[in-house]
Amino acid sequence: MILFAAATRKEMDFFLKGHLALDVLDQDHPVCSFKNRQLGFLICGVGPLNAAIHLERFLASDSRVQAVLNVGIAGSYDLDQLPLGSVVEAGMEIWPEYGVLTDPFFADPRQLGFPLSGSGSDAVWNRIELDPDHFREKAGLPAVPCPCRGISITVAGVSSSPERPQALKSRFQADIENMEGFALAYCCHLRSIPFAEIRTISNLAGSRDKSDWDFRAAFSSLNTIWPMLWSGSDS
Repeated sequence: MILFAAATRKEMDFFLKGHLALDVLDQDHPVCSFKNRQLGFLICGVGPLNAAIHLERFLASDSRVQAVLNVGIAGSYDLDQLPLGSVVEAGMEIWPEYGVLTDPFFADPRQLGFPLSGSGSDAVWNRIELDPDHFREKAGLPAVPCPCRGISITVAGVSSSPERPQALKSRFQADIENMEGFALAYCCHLRSIPFAEIRTISNLAGSRDKSDWDFRAAFSSLNTIWPMLWSGSDS
């Protein structure tokens, strides 16, 4: 089974609209068949805590999940590189809030001395490398690359001023900011389940200027992800 996860019902609705009947989302345990594959759908809630709890609950209740794809909107750290409405696939997820606060905007987990899990070269400190190509292979999806790949930052509270995004972009060479990606990726990592993340840009992270926000473009772009995933797939 491929499990699709989104923070909100609205994001999932736009992702599926016109491609799959939305009433599948009204089931207690949303699962359906498509192109001879089993698909599941999870509204995981906003923020890393909600995301981790709800994904782990789904995975514990359904052993058929073979791959997880997170879809949703995100903030861009540079609108020249990732404009409003653009589609980006995460090549890495970073959680900059775990560890010792060595800076007002991010922490150092190695100074804390405790990785989130594992040890030695297998330790997870505050980042998880993602492999979208491996995800597609295990999910049985066509090897159609996303137009853009970038580094994603997961935060519990979105940036509300330019200083924080600038610091995170500089420290981690990050491209986008979201609130669930690392938590979902970490749950999958612990279970050795392939994970991928595709998001669309809704705003310039840290800006409150309305000209730097366009939810309509971001939701519209979410709707283009579904056909991109299945392009060239057998019926």
